[in-house]
Amino acid sequence: MKLYYRILLICFGLLLIVCEANVRKQGIRVPERYGASDYSDLSQQAKRRFLKENYFYSDMVIDEIINEKIFKGMTTEMALFSWGRPDEMDQREGSWGSVEKWTYGITSQGEGFKYLHFKNGRLDDWKD
Repeated sequence: MKLYYRILLICFGLLLIVCEANVRKQGIRVPERYGASDYSDLSQQAKRRFLKENYFYSDMVIDEIINEKIFKGMTTEMALFSWGRPDEMDQREGSWGSVEKWTYGITSQGEGFKYLHFKNGRLDDWKD
């Protein structure tokens, strides 16, 4: 049984290495071979290549992400690439699953003007 867990941990570690994208405060770090160290600084062509090579998204999904569009059913990861890191994230878990609310554009009065709502890791609703 211990060998099974070790293999599982090794596979998970390899998956993280293959993806080569780490979220940090400024954005999403990417390997220098794409021409920049932060995803938001990449050209559209470099973003397309990065997403295709590391995440294997379909061309339709990549087009939506590059054009900063969102769509029902997209993953939190896809939304992160499309709109970037939210100003605020609220996550709740219960017997129904997990629910997340991402807020963008927090004003000095504490009000946001864009919201993304996820259920179990998939975009369910939004306000922009």
